[in-house]
Amino acid sequence: MDTHGSFKINVSFDDHSNTEEILIKHTDETFSFFRNGQQISIINNGDNSWSLIEGDLDQLVVNLIGTEIEKHYRKL
Repeated sequence: MDTHGSFKINVSFDDHSNTEEILIKHTDETFSFFRNGQQISIINNGDNSWSLIEGDLDQLVVNLIGTEIEKHYRKL
């Protein structure tokens, strides 16, 4: 199974009334996407935690996006 490429996730922010579709690009160990006009890259630390590599995001948002990425891969 090829786990690299692009895919879309839906992330709920705040009280789940604000859902945003994000196009994730996974071409190496990082997961990259654009949010609010900036390039963001995050990485899975391998212990159910996520780290910001590039861009400016709150850790809570990084975790929310990481959780949705994990859900995407569990569905494959």
